[in-house]
Amino acid sequence: MRHGRVRVHLLSTDWVQPGYRAIAGYKGFGAVGIITVLHVIESLEMERIGIVTSKYHPEYVFRDNRGLSYPFEIYVDRKNKIVALATREIPDDRIRAEFVWELTRFLKQNSIEKIYMIGGLDSRYKKNPDDQLRWIANKHYEGPFPKDPQFEKGLLIVGPLALQMMFSEIIGIPALTLLPFSKADTPDPAAAAIAIERLNYLLDLNIPTEELLREAARIQEELSKLEEMIARETQQKGPREPYM
Repeated sequence: MRHGRVRVHLLSTDWVQPGYRAIAGYKGFGAVGIITVLHVIESLEMERIGIVTSKYHPEYVFRDNRGLSYPFEIYVDRKNKIVALATREIPDDRIRAEFVWELTRFLKQNSIEKIYMIGGLDSRYKKNPDDQLRWIANKHYEGPFPKDPQFEKGLLIVGPLALQMMFSEIIGIPALTLLPFSKADTPDPAAAAIAIERLNYLLDLNIPTEELLREAARIQEELSKLEEMIARETQQKGPREPYM
């Protein structure tokens, strides 16, 4: 646990051993990253082994099938040796780089072999109707690779996903980023299903995608309710000073 502005609180360490792979995704284009990660967590019935807090932390919790859940959590699947970073919110911009750095450093310290990151790519960049996904790897990643084309030169990747790509290269963790084409301004569970299909291939999994549309709709409804609640509370209370 770090006594800084970003803290990783581990609930269990008996899973730590070489050979684990990590998946991570954020609420970017189409919310593809977080929808994909949450679907993997639910499908594999992963165990929560960590909670992440920060100085500028979202002020809510909620109840799901496991009990209380929090904005930033870490899950593990011991059978398939997978760690999942569930980041339900974009970290506050005042600590965003530090937040992503600490998560990436946590993966390195706990012997994570590879990171698979998921984000959305604006579907307006499609070159033909059959295009589904682009990928990009850092210099440490040696495979396996998807059969889709690589990410085009000159296009930008932004936000916490871009930070994690950069930090994984600096720290020395092999990383591959999957970018399914997605809607830009609405949740896109179909794009998340494409990401799941590629993860199945890369991680030798068999996660079903048939129920992803229904599951993604439930997740989005949950997130929308939380966002509405937060917006109402913010309007009623006004801005607040951080206390961590």
